Amino acid sequence: MRSLKYLFIAFFITIFAFPSHETTAAEENTTMEVKLKNYLGNRISVKITATGDYRNSGGEIFIKAGESLTLKAESAKLAVYKGSKKTGSYTSFKVMPVKPDASLSINGRPYQGSFTFTVEDGHIRPINTVYIEDYLKGVVPLEMPALWHAEALKAQAIAARTYALRHQSTIIDDTVSYQVYGGADGHYRTDSAIEQTKGMVIKHDGEIIEAFFSSSNGGMTESNSNVWSRGNPLAYLAIKKDFYDSKTNWAITLDKQQIDLSRMDLSKPEEWWTSVEEKDKTVVPKLKAWLKNNGYAKKDIKITEIPLLTFTDEKTGGRVTKGSIQMNFYVRDLVDDRGKLLQQTVKLTNVAASRIRGMVGQEVMKSYLVDHSSSDPSKVAIEGSGYGHGVGLSQFGAKNRAEAGHSYQDILGFYYPDTTIEKEYGPGAGSKTDIVVKAESNSVNMKAKTDHLNEEVGITYSLKEDALVTLTINDSKGNALATPVRDQTLKKGTHSAIWNTKAVSNGTYEAELSAMGRGG
Repeated sequence: MRSLKYLFIAFFITIFAFPSHETTAAEENTTMEVKLKNYLGNRISVKITATGDYRNSGGEIFIKAGESLTLKAESAKLAVYKGSKKTGSYTSFKVMPVKPDASLSINGRPYQGSFTFTVEDGHIRPINTVYIEDYLKGVVPLEMPALWHAEALKAQAIAARTYALRHQSTIIDDTVSYQVYGGADGHYRTDSAIEQTKGMVIKHDGEIIEAFFSSSNGGMTESNSNVWSRGNPLAYLAIKKDFYDSKTNWAITLDKQQIDLSRMDLSKPEEWWTSVEEKDKTVVPKLKAWLKNNGYAKKDIKITEIPLLTFTDEKTGGRVTKGSIQMNFYVRDLVDDRGKLLQQTVKLTNVAASRIRGMVGQEVMKSYLVDHSSSDPSKVAIEGSGYGHGVGLSQFGAKNRAEAGHSYQDILGFYYPDTTIEKEYGPGAGSKTDIVVKAESNSVNMKAKTDHLNEEVGITYSLKEDALVTLTINDSKGNALATPVRDQTLKKGTHSAIWNTKAVSNGTYEAELSAMGRGG
């Protein structure tokens, strides 16, 4: 008989028990303030409908269950109408649900929580104060498809919760500037991922991290300092290859000459102006929109040439940070004293790449990772990969990793290295698991994973041959507390065991696996 090498896993579990009323109070205070802009837009009139009673700050019922009211911005104030009757006028007002399960629909989109209604730049602007777990149920299915693998959804839920709590002290909005939030219409699969990871956040050195994420990193993660000039590089947002990312590809191909005016009479634009169009139908409309927002509002514009479009100054992750562009164009009513059209030119040289990307369209230039660019006398061609800034978690990378068998802990561990997953609130708040695997370099994979929801630790191990196995859990003094596996003859391959942690207190515990070979 010969013996396999002993394998050890040491992991730390810190469990804090809170009285139930303290936990409830902590959770009730875990809310987000979200300015509703994305779906509502800029409106001077909105309709609100309630599924339950809502009271105002004075305690009076403002809107009853099943009732609808119309809010209008009138002379910088909020006028409230029930039908055609005006019932009040306010600088701002707040409404709160009498029962927590009530929702308030704003122009047909339901939201939970409380609301402060204000007038902002002449438009009605609600601010939704919502319990963070309900907020996440309106975020995760809009940031990641709900039909993706459950482990990817859990990773996204934890990243979104972490990002939210990092920005909890400010009023965020419901757009891509923060996280897209769609209100109370969630999905059962993302709801489940949120519930299974309730209260979990990612921390580095005891602090909640900046859990940035994007759709695709193009095969290379990026440092925060290469994308945003402000702030120092964060150790948990490093540059490294990501072999699981789908490498979303994008391309821009533009004719330098968009309109040939060689046979057009610039003194008689009325003869040809309406019958002539630019060649490109994707980028040029966005460039014209940019011009109208930058000095040419309500002008009729024809872009004739785009002789320059380049990106430069690659950082260590391969992403560009600078760009240049030139546009030659005519404006219908800008003529000289003889009535001849005057050519206009806008040229930006070596400006931030984000400015150029904003001009050509973020959905066209999907990232700053430019793989190839070329320019000849007639065309400009730029090819790139990735979708988004590439910092932190890649959503497509998380999907592919989950489908390859990676857990949400594995996924978050890759995209946010040197971090821990901790329970910030809810049952088991304060618990933290650090996993350290000690094994010979030629030994097979061995992992420990804490399930906070069910208060247990799952231990997965692989055997390189058939063996007699015993798995023992010891306390810090070496005393055996449990034996999840005792003298079992197991086949070569992967096996798992569960250790229930409900009865243990704070401390350090060691799982010791002995595997005794059967022959040879």
